[in-house]
Amino acid sequence: MTDNNSNRMVKHSGQVFTPDFLVISILDYAGYVSSNILQKHVIDNSCGDGAFLCEITKRYCKEYIAQHGSTQGLKEELEKFIHGIELDPIAFENCLFNLGVIVSDFGIENVDWDILNTSALLVTQFNAMMDFVIGNPPYVRVHNLEDDYEEVKSFRFAQNGMTDLYLVFYELGLRMLNKRGKLCYITPNSWLSSLAATNMRKYIMLHRNLVGLIDLGHYQAFEGATTYTMIVLFDLQHTANQIEYYRYSEENHDKVYVDSFSYEEMLIGEKFYVASRKDLSMLKAIKTTPTHRFVQVKNGFATLADKVFINDVPFQALTIPILKASTGKWHQGFFPYNTKGKPLPKKEIFSHPEIAEYLEKNKSDLLKKHTEEQKPDWYLYGRTQALKDVYSKKYSINSIIKEVKHIKLIDVPIGSGLYGGLYILTEVSFDVLRSVIKSPEFINYLAVLKNYKRGGYYTYNSKDLEQYLNYKISQHERTENFIPTNELWIFESYL
Repeated sequence: MTDNNSNRMVKHSGQVFTPDFLVISILDYAGYVSSNILQKHVIDNSCGDGAFLCEITKRYCKEYIAQHGSTQGLKEELEKFIHGIELDPIAFENCLFNLGVIVSDFGIENVDWDILNTSALLVTQFNAMMDFVIGNPPYVRVHNLEDDYEEVKSFRFAQNGMTDLYLVFYELGLRMLNKRGKLCYITPNSWLSSLAATNMRKYIMLHRNLVGLIDLGHYQAFEGATTYTMIVLFDLQHTANQIEYYRYSEENHDKVYVDSFSYEEMLIGEKFYVASRKDLSMLKAIKTTPTHRFVQVKNGFATLADKVFINDVPFQALTIPILKASTGKWHQGFFPYNTKGKPLPKKEIFSHPEIAEYLEKNKSDLLKKHTEEQKPDWYLYGRTQALKDVYSKKYSINSIIKEVKHIKLIDVPIGSGLYGGLYILTEVSFDVLRSVIKSPEFINYLAVLKNYKRGGYYTYNSKDLEQYLNYKISQHERTENFIPTNELWIFESYL
């Protein structure tokens, strides 16, 4: 029998190719195995060059022959029970070719495949018909869609925010299932928390037919595409209030059981989080427990022209030390503001000849294709965030972290600014902050949030850090005496 890999034509440019090991994992997880597959309707509604359909066909042929002892009647069953949809005409033709290669190894030719060369968004003939819906739906932000925008926005799962096409494929895939049907996709994990997926999460909480998840974490399974993915399994016969959670083993190309949790444990606020039950309990406590506001966390400067304002400017007037929080490196930056963060008068700024010359030299970069009439404050920072806190006590922290050793928690003196990260306003001591932040527990918290970055790193925002710090300090304040109770008045201005 010829090798499927060597005969499959290369997937058309611009489409994400699904590796064979993932195809096998997804079909196995869906239960499309052994005697369970014969005379069961299966579809890949975005089949591309046929990565899933080829493996499906191979399995069907082997199982049919094992049970019947011959290929008599096999061709008719392939035509009846295996289905596909592909919009791209080149990928469609490649799919037919690849399927022809597969069946030829079993002595079968001229199969009249039930594969449509059209948009899946317009197809209704498969609704309530499928035992299995399998695949790797397209990942395209709705604003990048030219011809299908109106069709996409007509779907319930696409009613909120800047939706992604893969969310629509969840909805149309679920519509295709019969009462016993299963859907198994690999998609980005953003549906867990994005505004765009609000209605999908509502559907899951209402129907309770999500069976389990296989989390690929940082693992990049798709060549040439950076995306953080999950394998998701729905079963319309599922009635238990439990979801099985697995991680994907890159080494073994198999799932590894982590834990099971309820729908209620997964839902925190209006978002889904998936982890061990212990970690979910920890996260829910951090996200929902009322606490004193011991710290306030904000974003650093956003000049929108760092090379002009912060790149060690060639003059001393109107400058302050500015820290790049992501690297821990200091620079001398231009700061045309008073001690309250308000802009200095333009006349005062330009009264310094060296500053006036420098700004005029960089004027085109600061205007960014605008006219001076359109942007009269072109010589100021692009945004006002962090300006009023230059003369406050604060600590900076980088917002992309992998391990404890990567955490850069730095005391930023009064009269200094920072960019490229976050900063903490508090009267809590530096030692206390360091003990709370520079800990494996904080890294675990970031891992549960699942805001992945390349290279195994995690990112987080000001709200994530503020919630964590306030909860941790609140938990230890009495026993550790972090904050004397007679000093809590200092936070009244923040509340």
